[in-house]
Amino acid sequence: MVMCTKILNNKGLTLIEIIISLVLVGIVAAVVGMSSVHMVKSFLFSEKNVDTLLKGQIAIARMQKELNNIKKVSASSVNSITFSSYRDVATHTISLGGNDLLLDTDKLTDQVSSFSMVYYDNYGSAASTEFLATTKIIEITLKLTGADNVTSEFKARSMPSFDTSLIAP
Repeated sequence: MVMCTKILNNKGLTLIEIIISLVLVGIVAAVVGMSSVHMVKSFLFSEKNVDTLLKGQIAIARMQKELNNIKKVSASSVNSITFSSYRDVATHTISLGGNDLLLDTDKLTDQVSSFSMVYYDNYGSAASTEFLATTKIIEITLKLTGADNVTSEFKARSMPSFDTSLIAP
């Protein structure tokens, strides 16, 4: 008796195997694409907020520098201060103009949501909204709005080295 042996040809793929492979590749591509979009959005969000952080730090540093050189204060409030400096004879003003923080007419920063200054006689004293003859410390609070309306707050204290006899009444 002769046995018939059938030789199977398994060299190709069936249509079902090809469809399943394409579906799996599609799922993997969708997952990678979605995570890539999320990573790009996160990167752009971080980049915008780093810009806000740098703007705030530069503005605070500049204000501290200006306020440390105060020679005489001629007007003050919570949102502005007008003073003369040891550096030059001109009168300078730090103030809030709309959403911009200004030093005279120069823009220190934009996207300002809040700006205030309070004045202290010493570290233990109560805050005042106006510069007085006994003021020794100026505290600056600056809030900037960044990406997705995230607010960043910056605070600094300045101790001007002015002669108290030169303070305007």
